[in-house]
Amino acid sequence: MKKIILMVFALMILCIQSCFAAEISDAHLGSDENLRYPVIKTGNSAIDDKINGAIVAEVDRFSTGIYQNAAFNDYKVAEIYTNYEIACNGDGDTVILSVLLTESSYYEKAAHPSTYLRALNFNLANGERMGINYLLEVGEGVQEGEILEKLNKKIVDKVKYERLFVFPDAIPLKKLPQDFYWDKNLHVHFIFQQYEIAPYAVGIIDIDIDE
Repeated sequence: MKKIILMVFALMILCIQSCFAAEISDAHLGSDENLRYPVIKTGNSAIDDKINGAIVAEVDRFSTGIYQNAAFNDYKVAEIYTNYEIACNGDGDTVILSVLLTESSYYEKAAHPSTYLRALNFNLANGERMGINYLLEVGEGVQEGEILEKLNKKIVDKVKYERLFVFPDAIPLKKLPQDFYWDKNLHVHFIFQQYEIAPYAVGIIDIDIDE
């Protein structure tokens, strides 16, 4: 089967304008230096507004949700932070920007922190989000079942070689997870959050299906 990397070629060819790597700088939500996120600059203010608006909205959604939950349940927030990594930054004819946001919180007296890895994928040519449907729409001749089959095989291999414990009914997957991203080599990675298919101790699972 063709690598999922081939699915990005159509968009690259259709890109009318020259697409270059975005400039990345740091920012913090409000006055909280623990809520760190990237600011994207492509040279096009309309595109920048779309991308940065989506990133800020995600960080704000996370922060607001934690404090609202704390107030509702009479918890005290002991720690909250976000951080980021740029997994893929468009260069030359590549238009994909993949931002990985780490979102972590810890309530006082809780057993452990809760941490999630959120993937936000953008088309640098227009600032639009690239969701799970993009993999199917752009991937000529590639069906969801093919990607799911490949992902299931990768999970089985990872569990075997790394001796990971996953929940008995977790595999095979019935549907693709919603969190995915491209790395700098344009490999597609799927993310499984804590407790999604394995216990907390296993942590977040990252599967590169083009490796």
